[in-house]
Amino acid sequence: MRCLVLAIRALGDVVLTTPIYRALKSAYPTERLDVVVERPYGELLRGNPYLDTIYEVDRRRNTAKCLNWPAQARLIAALRRERYDVVVDLFSGPRSALMARLTGAGYRIGEDTRHRGRGWLYTHPIPVKREEEHLVVQKLRLIQPLVGEMPAGPIELFLLPGERDEADKRLRAEGAREGAVRVGLFPGAGWAHKQWPAERFAELGDALVAEQDADIVLFGGPHDVAACDAVAIRMRHRPLLLCGAYSLRATAARISCMNLFISNDTGPMHMAVALGVPTVALHGPSNVRKYGPWGESVQVVSSHLPCSPCPQQEDTCHLVGRIRQECMLAISVEDVLEAVERLMAAATPLKWLRRERAPVRG
Repeated sequence: MRCLVLAIRALGDVVLTTPIYRALKSAYPTERLDVVVERPYGELLRGNPYLDTIYEVDRRRNTAKCLNWPAQARLIAALRRERYDVVVDLFSGPRSALMARLTGAGYRIGEDTRHRGRGWLYTHPIPVKREEEHLVVQKLRLIQPLVGEMPAGPIELFLLPGERDEADKRLRAEGAREGAVRVGLFPGAGWAHKQWPAERFAELGDALVAEQDADIVLFGGPHDVAACDAVAIRMRHRPLLLCGAYSLRATAARISCMNLFISNDTGPMHMAVALGVPTVALHGPSNVRKYGPWGESVQVVSSHLPCSPCPQQEDTCHLVGRIRQECMLAISVEDVLEAVERLMAAATPLKWLRRERAPVRG
């Protein structure tokens, strides 16, 4: 069986779908398993032992404000040449549904989206409880016709040999101390409504320096530089700044060197969990039941306001009589420190101080 998975979605979603590859490869260990993801997220899946080929599709628009149709056509042609027996469309968007059909595969699985006019593009539309189940469980339900009843495995990212050592070397060159507890903070978010206040991240960082003699490392992508700077200038103790144009692989390797990761609800938060780093996730307007961290060494801090979750990218606080971002403002520094203490209590001292986290594919 030649199987193609379509996982064309944002960073966090790509990480949350990684249990699917383990499940499919466990059921069909000798068969071909390929995936299509959005560029640049394919680099995160490099080293995954369950995947054979990783294709990337560029969903950005060109200068003519339209999709790069020649590139799309070349990808479809390449997929058709592979003659896949099965295509699994994990997110069942308009484009991925059409892509599934155009591959020519005779067995096509996707969400039951007949009410949106796309169900006919699949041979096996599967009902999914979109808002009632965690995303990992939803996606495992999609492949149940192929793998049967199977428990949901962990989310996981794999580092290549030498990547963690190189990241550790660079961290020390940038000022990280040998043997110190390293705490990564991610103060940014794709939606400003999800951001915990910068002054609280700063207070939290200073408290962890005082209590744990920790090195504080601020993480962020190109769009998070302002959020990182806002935290750094408020801290009494100088943090390490890792904000800017770092590749996803370099970011993953650096996160794997952390002893603790504290983050708003973001893709890098899921990356930390997938890399085996104890993680505290700060949740406000998003659906914790659906998008919460999927792992064991995690703590979720949320005010659990009755108005959450909000519609994505919509600030509706005023419609329910709340001040803007009240769900995030209700989270105190003490709340987060208590979550850190619970994580530390659940881990042995050796586990807390070690930085051997993500599996390394040899």
